Amino acid sequence: RSGLKAMNANAVIRLYRGEVIGKRWKVLEKLGEGGCGYVYKVKNIRTGLKVLKRLAGRMHVAQLLQSARKETYSYMVMTLFGRSLNALLPRSGQTSVSTQVRVGIQILYGIKQLHEVGYVHRDVKPANLLVGRRGREARFVHLLDFGLAREYVLRSDGTVKIRVPRTNTLFRGTTRYCSVNAHMRGEQGRPDDLWSMAYVLAEMRDTLPWHKLTSKDEIGDKKKSTPDSMLFNNSPKQLLDITTHLRSLNYYTRPDYFRIYKDLDSVMEGSGFSFGDPFDWEVRRRRTIRRKRKPKIFQALKTVSTQSLTGSTDLDEMRNKMLGSSDESSLSNGNVSVEKTFMFTPEDFKRNEIGL
Repeated sequence: RSGLKAMNANAVIRLYRGEVIGKRWKVLEKLGEGGCGYVYKVKNIRTGLKVLKRLAGRMHVAQLLQSARKETYSYMVMTLFGRSLNALLPRSGQTSVSTQVRVGIQILYGIKQLHEVGYVHRDVKPANLLVGRRGREARFVHLLDFGLAREYVLRSDGTVKIRVPRTNTLFRGTTRYCSVNAHMRGEQGRPDDLWSMAYVLAEMRDTLPWHKLTSKDEIGDKKKSTPDSMLFNNSPKQLLDITTHLRSLNYYTRPDYFRIYKDLDSVMEGSGFSFGDPFDWEVRRRRTIRRKRKPKIFQALKTVSTQSLTGSTDLDEMRNKMLGSSDESSLSNGNVSVEKTFMFTPEDFKRNEIGL
């Protein structure tokens, strides 16, 4: 996002939220005004379009359906999604470990897809992670909003190399989830997106230590002083291995996506979790639907145990009871096909498509 000052030789020009200037800059909000004009925060809409074109055909990321530039306007049509993790998951640390690690694997995959086409997101957060609207897509987490994305590679004569980092950059991101490096105005690379992912996962199981702070500098200082063990105090110990790995990286280093995947997958294996298990929001939705049904129908239904979803309950039994075969469950073809649909292979995370 950037700043834009609106004026002409004769009079001050006032712009409004949502207006597009020069077929490139979308007005987000007014920052201030003076005798010479108004200052606005704007967003470069062309950046997102470029990224979407690169991501064509890839899973777990938004897809561009159509775009065009006309004489008086430009437009792009992209995937319509359902609700965001910001709306689906509480910030009070009440998310189950089962949902935490399965969502984590999907976020990791989406971030890797973006990195493999040469971009870093720079604003990974729950509001930019959305599930599909219906059917099987409703159980996929998708990464979107590439307005702050930046290309971290240079392409020339068929070769690709990493861009030299700038020494003093403007702040980009959301203070709650951005990396310490972003707070320090460092050039953001692939590790920074994964730090944001780590904070998102940590918040699923506990409130972030800086959740009551509002100052950007105070939040940055709190992140620096917070031990990883405190950040993941209520999470599986394997998540500590993720941040240990991230601390070993620099701007140029390629993250070991496979290692991070194995850390999350080992929690699934050890606890008996499955990609076919209901996510927390699906459990809550089904309970709400059952409460709204007439008592006569309700009595005829089998009730579901309200035990914890952290591994102590029989998740296979819960999945069968909760999801059944209705359209609401998005799993109408049965558990076997669900497993195949959501199966990630180690090769998906080992593969180095960009070669850097």
